[in-house]
Amino acid sequence: MKNKVNPLVIILLLLISSVSQAADNKYVNLQLMIAKTFPGAEVTDIKETAIKGMIEFKLDAQVLYATEDGLYLFKGDIFDLVKQENITEKSKQISRVAVLKELGEKNMLVYEPKERKRFVTVFTDIDCPYCRRLHEEVPQYIEKGIAVRYLFMPFKGKKSLEKSVSVMCAKDPQKAMTNAKEGRRIRNITCDNPVKLQMEAGQKLGIRGTPAIILDNGEMVPGYRPVNEIAKKMGL
Repeated sequence: MKNKVNPLVIILLLLISSVSQAADNKYVNLQLMIAKTFPGAEVTDIKETAIKGMIEFKLDAQVLYATEDGLYLFKGDIFDLVKQENITEKSKQISRVAVLKELGEKNMLVYEPKERKRFVTVFTDIDCPYCRRLHEEVPQYIEKGIAVRYLFMPFKGKKSLEKSVSVMCAKDPQKAMTNAKEGRRIRNITCDNPVKLQMEAGQKLGIRGTPAIILDNGEMVPGYRPVNEIAKKMGL
């Protein structure tokens, strides 16, 4: 006796296949347009927003928006006026945390307290005046249990880049950093170092100036802020 296949089952399977294929192809045009406009860039986390017809996606670590058909792209923050919150900032915080986690502390210059309660990641330039002012407060960060993780963004040019490499290659990088920040001469040396990786991370995160302070929850505080203000933001 031959087993007969229920026609309803066949129709159901076809519908499921059709829906699955439609879901996979939903943003094909958008992906093609993004790839054409930003060749080589990594596009991730494509998802719908609360705004009908607008899609959020990440281009490397940048949070951008586009229409579903891929014809229009938007760069900027979206605010929920009812909840009084910046929707885009939440996505940016997630991206910052992910980028810094991928880089890893092994590729950072870290000032570590005896008992770490929280940490900040600071993009810095040795010759930046406000970066030097922030560095003067590192002992206060340590006292409060906040680790300071430095990444170099040598915007001041070749000499600043050379100093950054020399600090990372020093026998005692923390001491070399303090000497450099205080304007003292440090030994010009090179080695296998992570400065390039640090700069690439800064570019991914759109760092345009120093100091740029990123809290451990991904919130970014651009420019210098007193240590007490940072600690207050972190609930310390």
